[in-house]
Amino acid sequence: MPPGSKIAATLAVALLLCGGAHAQGPAPATLQARYEAAFQETLRDPGNLDALFRFASLAVETGDLEGAVSALERMLILNPDQPRVRMELGILYFRLGSYQAARTYLETALSSPALPPEQRSRAEEFLAEAKKRLSPSYFAGEAFFGWRYQSNANLGPANANVLLFGAPANLNQSATGTADWGVVSTLQVMHRYDLGTQDRGALETQFAGYANRQFQLGTTNVAQVQLTTGPRFQVFADAFDDMTVKPFLNIGYVWLYDTPYYGAWGGGFEGALQITGKLRNVSTFSTQQQDHPNTWYLPANNQYSGTAYIGTTTFEYAVNPAVAVFGNGMASRFQASFTPAQGYMLWSLGGGMAFRFADPLFGSQQPWSIGVVYTQQWWNYDAPDPTVDPTVARTQLDSVVSVTLSVPFDERTTMRLSAGRFARGSNLPNYAFDNTTTMLGVSWRF
Repeated sequence: MPPGSKIAATLAVALLLCGGAHAQGPAPATLQARYEAAFQETLRDPGNLDALFRFASLAVETGDLEGAVSALERMLILNPDQPRVRMELGILYFRLGSYQAARTYLETALSSPALPPEQRSRAEEFLAEAKKRLSPSYFAGEAFFGWRYQSNANLGPANANVLLFGAPANLNQSATGTADWGVVSTLQVMHRYDLGTQDRGALETQFAGYANRQFQLGTTNVAQVQLTTGPRFQVFADAFDDMTVKPFLNIGYVWLYDTPYYGAWGGGFEGALQITGKLRNVSTFSTQQQDHPNTWYLPANNQYSGTAYIGTTTFEYAVNPAVAVFGNGMASRFQASFTPAQGYMLWSLGGGMAFRFADPLFGSQQPWSIGVVYTQQWWNYDAPDPTVDPTVARTQLDSVVSVTLSVPFDERTTMRLSAGRFARGSNLPNYAFDNTTTMLGVSWRF
């Protein structure tokens, strides 16, 4: 290798590993074109280390981690004595979920005295996490805390004109839609225990928690916990690259205004299939018993008790390394135990996209992303509610849209800014409302 090329390659890798913190990132509109041009350059001159670096750097920015891995591995073939390249490969394999490969590259990089001290601590951190994830018992999770504004925090009707026993009536003004600020927190914890079987069997357990506290409307404070557990294993390995099934059990509880709202328990079945390299499907069917106890705050709460039957399917498609789209559908039947007016059939269709782009402000190697989701829901209730209108069964149409900007600070910490709108139309004015929300918060993965 000519000395000039070796020095250029070493400096280029250093820029890649340092994240280009002092460089301005390329405009998102041109990133894909630069990525394609760099790829073509590697095809024309596969031994050019500078070209391989340019492609690897742009591949990381667009989210094409596999492409970056391929380019860096070719750099090692041309010049094996590059511990910093091995470290970066270990980090990329870690981000791809290939923890054994990550461990191998990171251990090799750390064994070299040429690895700079400022990079050694980073490699040690990723190596410790890779070893943790390779153990039979593995925990991971994410916590979120944010501030939220809602134009209609109590989801009340736009005005006081409603129906009572089929006749026009006026609500108390405090029951109509009211704006409020609040805080929101979520916690998700996952545990996976490898069963050591040939079908890649593992026992998966997920805990999810949610709580919000409103600054003024305390009656809309909600807290929820749910625990789901079941074995996942691979099936039809000879026919499909990746097809898994998971029977599961779940339990949960919800509190409203710091009083019990309902407890739920049930189970179901999940199937996940990698249809092609870019297309994936996840489908579930579950049933859940919901028990609503009467309380001082909700003395007639038991009318909402019943059994839910829910089927969902989601298709995810990776258009390119920077863009992914998805579509989903749901059908849900709720059979009320005591009050037919609370039983319903719910249909839902939705979709969205996620777009990843280079950091436009700081030039870091952590790509930003924008997600857009839109959902339509159709509700048809079984019977009229005589306290509202004894002759008309309720129907509803929900339109829900949200946009979320995610800005990662590092591998674990991400700031999220979101805005959304929930619009419900109904044939009964008691249930129609609009709610516009904005939220700013920070999530931390562990």
